[in-house]
Amino acid sequence: MHLSPYVPFYFWMPAMQFILDIHGYILDVNEFAARYLGYRRDELIGQSALVIVHPDDKAKVTKQLSELLHCQLGEMHSLEFKKVKKNGDIVYVQENMYRMATEDGNTIFLVSCHNISAEKKAKELLSGQKKILELVAKEMPLSYILAEIARTVEAIRPRILCSILLLNDETKRLYHGAAPSLPQEYVEAINGCSVGPDVGSCGTAAHRQELVIVSDIETDPLWRHYKEAALKHGLRSCWSLPIFSATNKRVLGTFGIYRREVCVPQEEDLEVIYTFSALAGLAIEQAQTKSDLQESRQHYQSLFEYNKDAVFSLHLDGTFFAVNRAAAQMTGYPRHELLKITLHDLVVPDDLPKTLEVLIDTAKGYSRHLDFRLRHKNGSMLYINATPVPIWVNKHVIGVSIIAKDVTERVERDKRVQQLAYYDPLTGLANRRLFYQTVEKAISEAKRHRKTVALLYMDIDRFKYVNDSLGHNIGDRVLQTISLLIKERVAQKGTVARMSGDEFTVVLPNLNYQHEAIDVVKNILRAFQEPVRIDELDLFLTSSIGIAFYPHHSDDVDTLVQYADMAMYEVKRKGKNDYFVYEPRLLEQKLPNLMLLSDLHKSIQNNELSVAYQPIVNVKTKKVQAMETLIRWHHPVHGAVPPGQFISLAEETGFIVSMGEWVLRQACEQHKMWREMGLPSVRMAVNISVKELLDPHFAKRIEWILMEKQLSPNALELEITESMMIYNESVILTNLTRLKEMGVRLAIDDFGTGYSSLAYLKRLEVDTVKIDQSFIADCPHSYYGSVITNTIISLAHHLGMNVIAEGVEHPEQLRYLEEKGCQEAQGYLFSVPLRAEEATRLLLHGIRHLK
Repeated sequence: MHLSPYVPFYFWMPAMQFILDIHGYILDVNEFAARYLGYRRDELIGQSALVIVHPDDKAKVTKQLSELLHCQLGEMHSLEFKKVKKNGDIVYVQENMYRMATEDGNTIFLVSCHNISAEKKAKELLSGQKKILELVAKEMPLSYILAEIARTVEAIRPRILCSILLLNDETKRLYHGAAPSLPQEYVEAINGCSVGPDVGSCGTAAHRQELVIVSDIETDPLWRHYKEAALKHGLRSCWSLPIFSATNKRVLGTFGIYRREVCVPQEEDLEVIYTFSALAGLAIEQAQTKSDLQESRQHYQSLFEYNKDAVFSLHLDGTFFAVNRAAAQMTGYPRHELLKITLHDLVVPDDLPKTLEVLIDTAKGYSRHLDFRLRHKNGSMLYINATPVPIWVNKHVIGVSIIAKDVTERVERDKRVQQLAYYDPLTGLANRRLFYQTVEKAISEAKRHRKTVALLYMDIDRFKYVNDSLGHNIGDRVLQTISLLIKERVAQKGTVARMSGDEFTVVLPNLNYQHEAIDVVKNILRAFQEPVRIDELDLFLTSSIGIAFYPHHSDDVDTLVQYADMAMYEVKRKGKNDYFVYEPRLLEQKLPNLMLLSDLHKSIQNNELSVAYQPIVNVKTKKVQAMETLIRWHHPVHGAVPPGQFISLAEETGFIVSMGEWVLRQACEQHKMWREMGLPSVRMAVNISVKELLDPHFAKRIEWILMEKQLSPNALELEITESMMIYNESVILTNLTRLKEMGVRLAIDDFGTGYSSLAYLKRLEVDTVKIDQSFIADCPHSYYGSVITNTIISLAHHLGMNVIAEGVEHPEQLRYLEEKGCQEAQGYLFSVPLRAEEATRLLLHGIRHLK
């Protein structure tokens, strides 16, 4: 058998490489693959390739080999499946297979495998976490959640058996919570085991409050009282981690992992144990909290001396005539002191009016719950949830009893949640939502006191270069440093917020004169005269700051933000590193666009928008393969508005999201009409923007539309621009990954003109790249255009992707593309964008002038 002279180099690659005969037997294997799978090369050579394939996947691998026999030489086929090492470990691989012919005419298969286990495990881990969190959110029964946790862990790490035990605080024993795969006899044997220094792995872990690893149950002294039961059922090792509560780190139980062989946990095992023990703690704590709340409601129904909740009984004048022991403990006052003071002395003054109002209503027979704050004797503040009830004597209300519960811990927890809702997680500054609320409050107070409010809008000049050159990690640290710097310079004069990216805002309330704000701005700019130091790196940065004032410029928050933003861009236009106070002329310059923007928001309702379809043609057959959907706007006054003008406006304001969904629905509906007419099936190509991809629900919305329009996902191809890849946002990657999982095709538009990342092309499994028309325009006469075009076509072919050339206008360009193997093309040579009825005729009759 004679192979290509390059095969030896191919075999030295750090990847698993195989050569198979037509029956799937291994003719050769490289050293890397044999060693990684735990074999010697001679042990594998001559064996069926199925010997290292997981039983679950042997059928689809056999099918793939069979299909390769009918493929063209050199054509690549990819498949994901599980291989099995010699020691039984499972490896997830992506296998690329090529059919080749040797010099003596024999057919062989070249196989290259890449280990994707880490990616698979990460997906399984995230999926498992999401599933458990959804069960917790739905308040499913604790036993069901714990059993699902155990089953999920066992699915992720198939060779382990999971056990969850719950700690009873009163008996200090561990009781069965979940163990779906352990023998019932063994579960009963360990049920109720005590917590102590030598009680197996679980009892010891609960006692030590740390991870306990026992690699050999038979020899470890911790198991001397329990090893008989374990060994009887083939359990040889056990690792146990305490389950802690999220709030006070109290031990709630244990998370036990068993193996049927002597071993210690791998890093992947520990990651799963720590992740799902935390989820178990969350579920157990929620169940206990729910139980506690139900118990509290029962306590509220009975008012007696030893009620766990505080009970205050008041005369109608607000003086106490009875309090229970819990009330004294809650407030810190002895009973005799409480009986000498009034409600006015306990309640925080700001909460007194609403408290008195509720008590007056209660005395009239209208009882309702009440939240208020009171002062403890030591001066600390407590948050109280109370239920006032009228005290009836001889059919007359003589007073009110307040059944009160200290909810300080819950309120503080809610405050932490609010922190996440109103503060930027990276810098700790106020976020956009809190900033708008702060400005509204400042304007409201300024109206009453006839004061001035300043709004500053600033960003860091050329900050994009920091991220592009030094990475987002350094960029984040720079933003953290700068946020502290701005906050320090603003001090107590106002509130600093992070709007997005490197954009910050400052509201300065209660000003008497505008120059007070100018002084703060100059102070901020002076801070940028010194370099920002990150480790050993000195970065010299500058800032552009725009200023708008209430009431001088506007009394509307959105308008003030817009004006300050416009002023900031005026600074950038003039050279950056300065400030500028908004002037009306800036708005006058933008007014035409603003008026157009107002009409744009009404365009869908007024049926002013339409779509046009431009065919994408097979270069060889000249048949239409796809239709790109293009939006058009016919303004009732201005006529046809160029897409380049109104699409950028839609992007700036976020209206692009609604507009994009409308276009997508139109495309899917048109495809449905063509199908019903019996026309040839074509792909529908639709452009999407980064604003759409930043919506966490974008992929789900696409799925709904496809279901509603009964459109197969592979008939839809979404086009994203190459420059979109600079937005390394997890939500974008999640949306694109989900779309690929659904079967929707992805295309990279304007390829070669923006940010390029081959890693993203492969990671997202891009189906199509579109060569930008700027490279096609001078082909084949332009050397550089031809080289770039040819390179892109070659690259796409090697990655198994489709290639579309844009802007094809001349027959010689088409001939050149056909020679270079470009599959599809688009441009005025074939057709201008067409209305739906014209596109229908084109699909019916084909492109006649090229026949």
